[in-house]
Amino acid sequence: MKQPVLITLKGTQAYGREKPESIELTTRGTMTGRNGKFAISYEETELTGNAGVTTTFLILNPERVVLTREGAIQSRMVFVEGVKDESFYDLGFGSLLIGICARKIDVALTERGGTLFIDYTVEIEQSLSSRNSYEITITPIEEAVPCVEATEN
Repeated sequence: MKQPVLITLKGTQAYGREKPESIELTTRGTMTGRNGKFAISYEETELTGNAGVTTTFLILNPERVVLTREGAIQSRMVFVEGVKDESFYDLGFGSLLIGICARKIDVALTERGGTLFIDYTVEIEQSLSSRNSYEITITPIEEAVPCVEATEN
């Protein structure tokens, strides 16, 4: 099952003791899957600073989510509560070693949409960099129903 969806994403990032910064984005994308396994994809824009990148959240089960970015930036982050995942984050002009540690994952998705929440920390080159979160709401886009022309009797 692949369906068009409206994705509302709120990303929050806090560095040290600084006040958290948030960005909110609403965009069209797709959702595929069933039986608790889903893929949610959308195209990044200039607004996010990642134009030319496709972002996909792959929900394998309620305890494991994989975030991939493909295109101008290549990255793969694996979120499992309490487990550190290390990978290289390709910036196009070089790569950084990043560590991701999910503090909380909450998946409430069905074939009719729902929500995904991930709270995690980021290490860059083995030094704590930030605490981040994603709050994502998925709403199916109903197919357009054509207008019925009125006729005179």
